[in-house]
Amino acid sequence: MSSIRRMLGMVVVAGIASPVLAQEAEPFHIRNLNPLAAIFGLPAWDTVSPGNRFETTFEIANHYRLSARGADRLILDGETDRTTLSFAHGFDGGWSLGAELPYYHVSGGFLDNAIDAWHSAFGLPNGGRDLRPEDRLLFEIGRNGSDFFVLDHARSGIGDVQLKFAKAIGDERQFVVEIAAKLATGDATMLSGSGSTDASITLLRSQSLPERKRPAGYYWGVGMVLAGKPDGIGFQSNRWVYTGILGGSWRPWPKFGLKAQLDVHGAFFDTPLKEFGETATLFTFGAWHPFAHNATLDFAIIEDIRVGTAPDFGVQVAATWHW
Repeated sequence: MSSIRRMLGMVVVAGIASPVLAQEAEPFHIRNLNPLAAIFGLPAWDTVSPGNRFETTFEIANHYRLSARGADRLILDGETDRTTLSFAHGFDGGWSLGAELPYYHVSGGFLDNAIDAWHSAFGLPNGGRDLRPEDRLLFEIGRNGSDFFVLDHARSGIGDVQLKFAKAIGDERQFVVEIAAKLATGDATMLSGSGSTDASITLLRSQSLPERKRPAGYYWGVGMVLAGKPDGIGFQSNRWVYTGILGGSWRPWPKFGLKAQLDVHGAFFDTPLKEFGETATLFTFGAWHPFAHNATLDFAIIEDIRVGTAPDFGVQVAATWHW
């Protein structure tokens, strides 16, 4: 219930603020909340605009995976709430500096019953969800018969801070090159951080099409993450991991737009477990609503297109202010 209140609070705050026209070519700031992917410095795919930008994002991700391959095994049963505060300042000449501070709450959550009802209503497989009690937390990861990570009680704490430096380039500044560093400020014992520093470099191409009868836009991006060695994880980690994004938006009404997005990244670990050792693919569908002249509210639903490589179900609400 606290998660619901926090989400509703963001909607109210965004409604009170004096708002903005959203950019059709602005990506959703989606990250894979798979517990062993979220600890790394995946990029948020920012655009660059002059002035200040403040964003608060709240995400809920529901996990349920029981898996064993070779000597490796895992149980992921629970929910991750992530609240992120981010700020960026755009300078003349297309330069931008920014920072993000995430806060995690890991618990048994409250979505299990709703997800079970959804699967039952549409005749979808439940992935063995009836094998464990609802709304319980257990993250258990091991190798060769012993567990190297166990989390079975709710925890909260800050995550790894990310610092970002970006430059818009091209004739119309439609490309953004961004370099980011993730610092080890989180807690590896609750997977709110990796205990190491990561770096990334990305190239984002975005294009709005305002001249259309119903304005639209699209964007794509490619990048690499240089991942540090995480603390307390017994799998061998991969040093270089690719990432990419593809998406578009359409505004059928003056103050309401639809957006769809595909996010992908390589495996962060060398393990036969699909959840951590294969390419992850996420599909996001949602809507955005601009308020007056300087704020925007986004709502998105996130699904794991490649089942198991991302949470079963996720939802995101984000409020953004420009000035």
